[in-house]
Amino acid sequence: MQWDIVPEILSTLIVVILLANSRTGNAVPLTRDKIFRFCLYYTLFCTALNILSTQTVYYANSIPLWLNMVINTGYFAFYPLLPLIFIMYILLYAYEFVPTEHRRRLQFFSALLFISMTIYLIVVFSNISTGSIFSFNQYGEYIRGPLNQFSLVVASIQITIALVAIWMERRYLDSSFFRVVLWLPALSLSIITLQIMYPKIILTGTAITLAMLSVYLNFQTRRIAIDSLTQYPNRSSFIQTIEQIYHHNRKALVLIVSLDDFKTVNDTYGQKRGNLFIKTIAEGLHELIPHGQVYRYGGDEFAVIINSKYDEDIAELIIKRFSSNWHVEGVSARLRASVATLHLPFRNEPDSDPLTLLDYAIRTAKNRGKGQIVHCDTLLQQTIRRKNIVTERLLQAIESNSLYLEYQPIYSVTTNSVEGVEALLRMHDAQLGAVSPAEFIPLAEELGIIGDLGRWVLEQVCNMLDQYRATGKKLPPISVNFSGLQFSNTRIVREILETIERYKLPPNSITIELTESTFIGAAYDEALSVMRPLIDRGITFHLDDFGTGYSNLAYMINLPFNCIKIDRSLLWDVQKSNRSHTLIESIITVVRSLGFRVIVEGVETEEQLAYLQRVNCDMAQGFYLSPPKRIEELFS
Repeated sequence: MQWDIVPEILSTLIVVILLANSRTGNAVPLTRDKIFRFCLYYTLFCTALNILSTQTVYYANSIPLWLNMVINTGYFAFYPLLPLIFIMYILLYAYEFVPTEHRRRLQFFSALLFISMTIYLIVVFSNISTGSIFSFNQYGEYIRGPLNQFSLVVASIQITIALVAIWMERRYLDSSFFRVVLWLPALSLSIITLQIMYPKIILTGTAITLAMLSVYLNFQTRRIAIDSLTQYPNRSSFIQTIEQIYHHNRKALVLIVSLDDFKTVNDTYGQKRGNLFIKTIAEGLHELIPHGQVYRYGGDEFAVIINSKYDEDIAELIIKRFSSNWHVEGVSARLRASVATLHLPFRNEPDSDPLTLLDYAIRTAKNRGKGQIVHCDTLLQQTIRRKNIVTERLLQAIESNSLYLEYQPIYSVTTNSVEGVEALLRMHDAQLGAVSPAEFIPLAEELGIIGDLGRWVLEQVCNMLDQYRATGKKLPPISVNFSGLQFSNTRIVREILETIERYKLPPNSITIELTESTFIGAAYDEALSVMRPLIDRGITFHLDDFGTGYSNLAYMINLPFNCIKIDRSLLWDVQKSNRSHTLIESIITVVRSLGFRVIVEGVETEEQLAYLQRVNCDMAQGFYLSPPKRIEELFS
């Protein structure tokens, strides 16, 4: 007997191509990835076995009967396992997305599949004595038995079981996956029908190869989206891989590598060379960690996923590599990088989102300076959880009456009289208790609600001044803190003036405090344009926190401030260093010579106050003079 094996040969070539193109995978392959590649290798084995069996049957007279029986029995035993393995791949894909309580149902369908295959294998191995599938007569001719097509019947049953299982879970599956799964059984059953109609044409390999080609094009390659510049997988591929590793509780070490100040490279060498540096760095990371998978995570950020047996020493290797120059087209540049690391699974907090942990860790690393490493550990997770809770409560703080004001007086150093009062925003939450301004103010800026808080504070201060005016008491000017973000919006002028006018208060009853950072870079002119119309209406300004890192006396010459507030850190340094004595005395002298009055914050001892009196400081503020108090305690 002779069969047409051309379709099998063509199928073999297609499988070889799929194998060659699927070699680049994840550093931490999933069970589904491993099964898919096993399917490809198993298909090659079965196709070779199929072709071999047809040839042994054709040359049966020249081959011992026992060898023919072994090869053909092997064909009937091994080949039908291929559709089962492929179906298990499909069910595993569905298993990743269905609810936990539905997985037992998929396990039940999987059990049915294995039961059907067990029955089939019993029939195959009993064929040696029964000849129910095939046999050879005394002339060496191949004889089909009554169950010769039983493998196709079993395959049809298994396909039907898989189709029912997928149909029952359709609401949880991606629509494109569901469409492909729907037509795959129809394709397979059609080819099985053709095989029954034309038994001399071998089409079993064609059916499984077409199914695997479809899955490869629709699912396997879709999971690896390539960044066009570096030719490494992009951010979406990284996220999908992380989600799969996390979902399956796999072990891996994940790193985020973020370049520090890469904008300088683009500004210096141009966008084209900047892109080449990005590409070179990606290649460098791959060479440094050949056992890992490199991803383009963002514009100047990369991610690496490696097997968990490698520890955080890899982060040190990355930092060490960035201590050397990178070379592109004859140009050399020293680049620094910050690194965040995360071990999966994160056993301390199994419900933590790995992407949230990594993003927070890399921001923390960059905030600490250049070339820093931050590991995602329990402490970091506690920080994130605390931040999330404070965020939730802060967004409700105004409505829940969690905010209140305290007031700290500003005293004349020479007369000890109160010349002003600073309004300080406080937060006391029913769940969290007292929350430090150092914690919730930066968070309010990050959330974009600092403007709402600023308006609330101004409203409360104006309301308080109005109430005290009604009792006949006149209070000193109240200082209200505003952030640079608020002063980047020209609407703030109208909001401030409308609030003051609504309470019919004299504008000079309000003083606005701004920090030095408000006037750095492009924000300088914007802030000044907002200040001038307010100054024209009689509102005064203080420059707060002078000496905290942005200090520039050249700026101050053109700044329309009444007072300069020197940060407490400079006063504390006076007790430690004679140089600090000289520094603060020089600052006070220069500031006063420019026409500004000087306030020093953080006075906590009698010695500090006496020192400020000796150096001719104008005003002082601090716990030694008066801690922040409720307004009724301050002016009872």
